[in-house]
Amino acid sequence: MFKLKKPKQESLPGREQPSVFKGAADWKDVLAPSVVREIGPGMPSPKGKSDAYWAEIGSTREIARYFRCFYAAITSGTTYAGMLNSLYTGDFGEADCDVALHVVPADPTRTVWDLEHKIAQLEADYAEEKNSARKQIVLHQIEELRRRHAAIRIGDQKLFFVSVQAAASSTDFDVFKRCCNLLVKRFAGKGIHLRAADTRQLQALFEMTPLDAKTVKDAFRDMESSNVADLLPFGTGGLRHRTGIVLGMDPSGGLVLYNSWYSAMGNYNVVVFGRAGFGKSFLIKLMTARSAPLGIRTAVIDPEREYENLMVGLGCPYIKLHPSSKDRINIFDVDLVEEDDGTVKVDLDGAVQAVQAVVFRMIRVYDPGVLNGQAKVLIQEKIKELYTKRNITDDPGSLCETSWDGPAIRVAGKPKKMPTLSELHFLMEREPELQKAAQLLKPFTKKGGVPAQAIFDCESTFDAKDLPAFAFSVAGLDEEIMKPLGLFVATKWAWEKFGRDRKTRKRIVVDEAQMMMDTPETARWLEDCFRRARKRNISMCAGTQGFEVFLRVPQGLGILKNSSTKFLMRQEPIDIAAVREKFNLSEGEAGFLLSAQKGWGIVKADNDATIFYGKTTDEEYRWFTSDPNDLRLLGGVGNAV
Repeated sequence: MFKLKKPKQESLPGREQPSVFKGAADWKDVLAPSVVREIGPGMPSPKGKSDAYWAEIGSTREIARYFRCFYAAITSGTTYAGMLNSLYTGDFGEADCDVALHVVPADPTRTVWDLEHKIAQLEADYAEEKNSARKQIVLHQIEELRRRHAAIRIGDQKLFFVSVQAAASSTDFDVFKRCCNLLVKRFAGKGIHLRAADTRQLQALFEMTPLDAKTVKDAFRDMESSNVADLLPFGTGGLRHRTGIVLGMDPSGGLVLYNSWYSAMGNYNVVVFGRAGFGKSFLIKLMTARSAPLGIRTAVIDPEREYENLMVGLGCPYIKLHPSSKDRINIFDVDLVEEDDGTVKVDLDGAVQAVQAVVFRMIRVYDPGVLNGQAKVLIQEKIKELYTKRNITDDPGSLCETSWDGPAIRVAGKPKKMPTLSELHFLMEREPELQKAAQLLKPFTKKGGVPAQAIFDCESTFDAKDLPAFAFSVAGLDEEIMKPLGLFVATKWAWEKFGRDRKTRKRIVVDEAQMMMDTPETARWLEDCFRRARKRNISMCAGTQGFEVFLRVPQGLGILKNSSTKFLMRQEPIDIAAVREKFNLSEGEAGFLLSAQKGWGIVKADNDATIFYGKTTDEEYRWFTSDPNDLRLLGGVGNAV
């Protein structure tokens, strides 16, 4: 017999080297956590030895995250709509809360069979029971089971096995521990006992994912269709704010509270987008009126006489900036500012910059090319010279007139008159390099002979100190030159004079803000206000009906990015695609905004969102509405926007 000799295998070169095809990362390497472990009592923890169970999971994106899982045992015999809303909104701490609701339909035939046998058992107990009180309890149980039996048998209700799980998590261990304790205490009083999945935290966390094949979890409760619906977050007010103004009602009738200064939000700014006539300005008026009792002061820049009734109702001034009005504001006004160390000084640098910006804006109306570098420096020097001539310095006392009383100097306390545009024009005329710029500035002074354009060449007749609210109207100015300039001047004045006190919460409203997007200078300035508002404790608020116009320029996008709160009222079909993209709306939310009735809207405050309806009293409605037909027909109406 012949034996076949096996061919000798070639030895691989570089036998210790791994295959070149095994080094590339796949999806498992990307998704897999860096560490997964369950911590139990006595094991090391960030605060010494652990006294509880939790899971620790690391990732490539953040430091370790701590998880503690709970099974919800619903002990109450009844359910009610929104009973788990606090669990969904996570309004019990700064940690994250994830909820898994497992719903498995029961077999109808088996369910009916179980109910019939249970009823028969209780009927036997009832017949043998001698205690009358106990007999009544058994009788109520029989009646309830018969009701359920009839509802399921005729198909009016279906039975489900329901398991509710919650997981609190945070990368901050102290926040994590506080949240877990508060979570259990908060729900114990609602007939919902959250039992920690101790000794099996990782298993419970895995059960909350779609990867777990087990349908019915260890802890479950049988529920009918209506009970299951009570657990779902339909109609929940998705804002976690528990202080602030009453914004209105959510679809389920619950109050929606809103607070621009809610601690979890990135900034205090607000934008309001909506189609004309569907409650955009009405909503801003509602926020203004309901903010005043909370100590939040509001300045409104009104281009269309929308806010006059509101200011009259609040007993606050409505300043009309037009040639025939006695109301005036001086762009040279200066104010006091409190430094971080508590010292108070005159904000002279801020005043110079504010005047400079307005003067540059006026000159650019006619010829933007005049303002070269040299001209800008010289104009700034002339502005400083005007303050120097009045001996105005950083010292607060320099704002008051002084008089001689014998050998002593007595400060009378009477405020000094501030410089004016005519005085600045006089200095510029005498500077050869500024003569052309002076010619372009002249139409905005009393020397120009055009009263409609000289309304800012004056002393101020208005002081915003201690007012809960006030409004500037620029509706009487011409559309081409003075209205855009008036919007800029009024907003600038409010920002500089009204917005300096950092201890007081304030809101500056610019309605029809798309008008300020028409020129790059005003657009850049408004965007800068939205960027800097938080440092001054200001909530900037921009309202507009022209969504596409507003976002056509980069500054509009900048304002949107620097606004934590977005109110969306009814939208035009032509805008809805852009609105849906910018605000990451679902198809249902987009559809709602296309057909929303007057006064209905969606508020998105960072990661929170809810549908709301701005409900008002009769008196508020009279203050807020600008529709002449509403004012004439208003009788018992007062609960609709």
